[in-house]
Amino acid sequence: MVHCHLASKLLTTNYGGIQMRKVIIFLLSVCTVSALQAKNWAIIGKALENDTTLLVQDATNLNVYKYIGKISTGKFKLSDGTNVYIPVCGMNDPMGQKIGMEIQTDTNQTGFGVKYVNPTKMYIITLTTGANPTLEVKMAETYKHLYLIGGPVNSTQANWQLRDAVELEKDTADQFVFYYRGFLIYNSFGDEPGSIKFLTSNISWANAFHPAGIFNVELNKASKMRLNGNDTKWQIPADGSGNGYYIIRLNTLEETIEVLQFTPGQTAYPNKIYITGDAFPCGWSADAPETMAPINIIEGKYKWEGNVVAGQFKFLKIKGSWGSCYVSTVEDQVIEFGKEYPIVFEYEYWNGGGNDYKFVFDESTECTISLNLSTMKMVVHSGTTHVRNTIDKQSAQYNIIGHNGMIRASSSDLSPKKIVLYNYVGQKVYANNFVLNTEFSFPKGFYIAIITDTQRNIYETAKLVL
Repeated sequence: MVHCHLASKLLTTNYGGIQMRKVIIFLLSVCTVSALQAKNWAIIGKALENDTTLLVQDATNLNVYKYIGKISTGKFKLSDGTNVYIPVCGMNDPMGQKIGMEIQTDTNQTGFGVKYVNPTKMYIITLTTGANPTLEVKMAETYKHLYLIGGPVNSTQANWQLRDAVELEKDTADQFVFYYRGFLIYNSFGDEPGSIKFLTSNISWANAFHPAGIFNVELNKASKMRLNGNDTKWQIPADGSGNGYYIIRLNTLEETIEVLQFTPGQTAYPNKIYITGDAFPCGWSADAPETMAPINIIEGKYKWEGNVVAGQFKFLKIKGSWGSCYVSTVEDQVIEFGKEYPIVFEYEYWNGGGNDYKFVFDESTECTISLNLSTMKMVVHSGTTHVRNTIDKQSAQYNIIGHNGMIRASSSDLSPKKIVLYNYVGQKVYANNFVLNTEFSFPKGFYIAIITDTQRNIYETAKLVL
């Protein structure tokens, strides 16, 4: 049985001759069954914005408490709700080093002091309790890049190769947040075919993020991570139940990892496909080709819309590389609108005896190019699907397009969305969930289309004439 009582303690402290009196209310739990019961450890002093700031107990190590945030140059002490703690005799600056602690016996005793603080940076204050408690302050590391490495992206029969590392997207608003968006498929060959970890460089194995603890963790249960230490991994099952498209969020400051979205799928399609050729504005360029947006990434469908001129083109799997291409099966295949053409994937055709056959436009035109990697077919239609009549102004984040019997909805939001259609008398005639984007055919007519979330909050509305 746990007995709790509310205690009020009046602390009188002295920092550089300035008397500070703070009434700090602590909720003290008296528990006789656990020596690792959480305490209300707090930082008191001028090094933080508030005179009293609580530290948070680490869920993976109950002896560890942390504060993450900005600090200032100044003095501070620690309190566990009963006693006030100061550094042991000697050094009192815990910046970049662990300093021992002891119970204060005189309010005039000197507290911890931090110097040379950058007020624009984030810091981590770590308290480790036990028989010999310590305190450490260090600047939070920021990374320009993070990379996923592991069996699912391994392209060789041998061990993992750094060249296979896949770069994550960095959040534009939060320098500590990264996203992996792509497929993970349990590999049919190679070392640890279902395991992954995250590197801070694609040219060195030196620093990597692993699951916290000493054991491997199922990817769908990912929560906490740590930098370096035991070479543990996140894993997807060998039975294929974890194969599919993932959106994974990593926070290097909080050392957290979360699978935001998982959509089952057994084939790994690229996040984007690229078009290059003298028929397009980019010309023959692998470094700055035209980008085909995914219409349905799970089914490997992509689309490009715009103006072309008479000339040739082909598709690139990887931006910046001529080695992986989708090409025609016939040399100089002239495009006819509405006709499907087979495509073939060629990897370094110049070494393997393959071909580099191009598609050809014989005149300038405005068109829509659709590519389907699940069927290995492509088709070109005259005109684009840009024409629409909206009730509300289309936002940059959510979009609904309808034209010639086709409806496309897209969202840059990572959470699941739903598209709902109503006919001209207000009857609901269609509803379907999607992530990122969806495309489907529908009978010609007049419709109201709405994008909502799972709680029915409306994000976008459009009037469509098909």
